[in-house]
Amino acid sequence: MLPRGPTCAANWAPERAVTLSACHCVVLFAAVTVSDTPADPRPLPPEEPGPNECCGSGCPLCVLDLYAEELQRYRKALADWKARHPDAGP
Repeated sequence: MLPRGPTCAANWAPERAVTLSACHCVVLFAAVTVSDTPADPRPLPPEEPGPNECCGSGCPLCVLDLYAEELQRYRKALADWKARHPDAGP
């Protein structure tokens, strides 16, 4: 079994992590927000994976797939937030 470092999927979302014998650990992207209003902060986009974070070995939880999922969730959350805050800037 691979060692589980601070960015390993098993540390961020153990329910989504699997034992991967032929690839590197997978990084999950934590959702981060900034406070525009204390009760309803504007969502921030997930951090894009670096150029060397995908090992290219076909991991079932690839960092690029996880980033795409997080980006989709961010876009929906931002659209919902903008609907609640029509006077907010782009």
